[in-house]
Amino acid sequence: MPRANLLYSPRDKILATSLLIEAFLYEEQTRRGVSIKHWDELSDVADHCTVCHKCLTPCPVDIDFGTVSMAMRDLLRRMGKKRFNPGTAASMFFLNATNPQTIKMTRKVMIDWGYKAQRLANRALLTLAKAQTKRPPATTGKPPIKEQVIHFVNKRMPGGLPKRTARALLDIEDRNYVPIIRNPAAGSDSEAVFYFPGCGSERLFSQVGLATQAMLWHVGVQTVLPPGYLCCGYPQRGAGEFDKAEKIITDNRVLFHRVANTLNYLDIKTVVVSCGTCFDQLQGYEFDKIFPGCKIMDIHEFLMEKGVRLENVTGVRYMYHDPCHSPMKKHDPLTVVNTLMNSAQNGIIEKNDRCCGEAGTLAITRPDISTQVRFRKEESVRAGAEQIRAEGHQGEVKMLTSCPSCLQGLKRYNDDAELDADYVVVEIAKNLLGPDWLPDYVQRANQGGIERVLV
Repeated sequence: MPRANLLYSPRDKILATSLLIEAFLYEEQTRRGVSIKHWDELSDVADHCTVCHKCLTPCPVDIDFGTVSMAMRDLLRRMGKKRFNPGTAASMFFLNATNPQTIKMTRKVMIDWGYKAQRLANRALLTLAKAQTKRPPATTGKPPIKEQVIHFVNKRMPGGLPKRTARALLDIEDRNYVPIIRNPAAGSDSEAVFYFPGCGSERLFSQVGLATQAMLWHVGVQTVLPPGYLCCGYPQRGAGEFDKAEKIITDNRVLFHRVANTLNYLDIKTVVVSCGTCFDQLQGYEFDKIFPGCKIMDIHEFLMEKGVRLENVTGVRYMYHDPCHSPMKKHDPLTVVNTLMNSAQNGIIEKNDRCCGEAGTLAITRPDISTQVRFRKEESVRAGAEQIRAEGHQGEVKMLTSCPSCLQGLKRYNDDAELDADYVVVEIAKNLLGPDWLPDYVQRANQGGIERVLV
């Protein structure tokens, strides 16, 4: 006999749950009023979710509480009961910005000055920070201001980030033009892909977007980029701004149809991403109707299918952190990483478990919750590094990942286990293209490798 809950899709159940909650709260508010404590408790429930969606698999009634949490946040926003969070406001301002000058200014204030200030505060409060991370306090309720400050600075933000975005380095910020990047030696009839870099790979860790482009250049592929700075819409959904997310998605799809019509001579069959969150959101864009017959692929799976392999990498051993929003859907992530990094020669790469604690913007908006998550991840990172060194390795240990947010989160553990974190495609570019791969690629692209098509 079939299970009754299979009569409804998970989306239907989530919608029904959200509507029931909304109806109940409106009724309670109208009939006898709702206490501030009640709304705070509801906000706490919504805030505590990292939206990793890992609860769906073991759930006996097939409810994805990550999606329910996003619906609760949207409900609180529409009812005017969502608490103001300066971290959320700043993050959304940065992600919603499309003007190049606004993005440049925001990067300067938030990334350059803000990260430096956080690292200085970490050094000043190091004793208190270590005590807090060693024994994290409970996250029920709202922590005192002093405790919140220590949560925010208890692990250092990464330093040495790129000073400019990928688009600024390549002079392709004008949203009226579609950039097509190709190696002149490959010819205009070579395979073409549409690369959606997303915010993390373009605005924050621009070396990820540039490494992706450099490797596509290396394998002889033409790279079509969307015109201007775009966000996929997932961060807005995650923050409960459903209206804003739907507008972004609609505007992007309209723009991509225009791009497809303009560049129909390229016959694009692959949409490449370098971020799992973008992958999850873009799956709903119906790209097969924009570029007929196309598929969405992570850059690492794409490179593996192109036969890319590292050779003779010595002195470094790796671990792999698989993001909650893993971009590798077609093949097992560990298989992809071990194949690309040629583990037969360079040592088997093992998976390092647990969420990194960054969870998009969670570490900025609710650092107290992030501290709890990081407690277990730090144990896992230490154990993984110790195991590699126990096997006799005396050189560098690196943690690889395939998510921009996770890259930021993992770099916070540099001091805990004497290791560094990096992106898989960046590590590949360093070893295959040389240590000066980034300036070399930017120079070659700017010297006749970029075609700009009016859209």
